[in-house]
Amino acid sequence: MKRWFDLTFRPFFVLTGAITALGALNAFWPRWTVEKVELIPFRQDYIIILQHWGILLGLMGIFMIVAAYSPAWRDPILIYSALEKAFIVYLVMANVRRPYSRGFWAGAAMDATVVLYTIVYFLFALMKQQRPLTPLPKQDTVRSIATL
Repeated sequence: MKRWFDLTFRPFFVLTGAITALGALNAFWPRWTVEKVELIPFRQDYIIILQHWGILLGLMGIFMIVAAYSPAWRDPILIYSALEKAFIVYLVMANVRRPYSRGFWAGAAMDATVVLYTIVYFLFALMKQQRPLTPLPKQDTVRSIATL
């Protein structure tokens, strides 16, 4: 399993981070993004929250890419992204029968994949930490090494 994470972690979080960062389109082109990507009617009344959400998505995506290369960033970014993404998956699933959720299905599917990957990643890390410690060498071995 370690080898699998070694091979997949960086490409997975670079790819999903880049796709998440595309949400920044909401910050800069909210009307186009809402109508063409999210497939919902644009309402000028919501432009502030749309642009704010766009910046949050853009930064989340960038931070996911940084976490792919920086082990120090991994745990906090993966925890935050899993929580944020799990909530949007919940919201889309709770509203799946409503027409306005349609434009979020693809994003929710990707986010669900990120959440599942992150859960397995942390479960593997926990299992790895809980392995029994290697027994200490017998006292005679320690004395013989010390006399060398």
